[in-house]
Amino acid sequence: MAETMYSIQEAAEISNKSVQTIRRALKAKKLQGKKQKTPQGFNYLIGEDSLFKLYKLERNHSTIKSDLKNSEQTSLITEYASKEDLMEQKKVLDHLVDENRKDKETFMRFVKVFQERFTSLESQVKLLEEPTAKKKWYQFWK
Repeated sequence: MAETMYSIQEAAEISNKSVQTIRRALKAKKLQGKKQKTPQGFNYLIGEDSLFKLYKLERNHSTIKSDLKNSEQTSLITEYASKEDLMEQKKVLDHLVDENRKDKETFMRFVKVFQERFTSLESQVKLLEEPTAKKKWYQFWK
């Protein structure tokens, strides 16, 4: 039978320890775990045997995973909002989108003004550059 593996967050919940404590135990090799590569880095899976052995926990296979799932479901249920709340959020988001559009337009105007000033300064610098034809030193007044 395959050993049950827990994520660091699940192991912390089961053992009533902090996530950092679980991470330290993994680093000190007090907990046996597997490292999974992800695009963001690594995820660690902790073996059930080593978790229960280290923290001297009682095993209750059927309720551990279901308790975790139930706690996730109840947190999702409490996060649902009423239609009025959603309409208020929509108004707020619409207002923020409109402000963002206005800010973007203002920014683009500033960029355009900056480009115009930059090109005019470039042309002035070119006018101030040393003339290409070499004149003699006494002909500067001509």
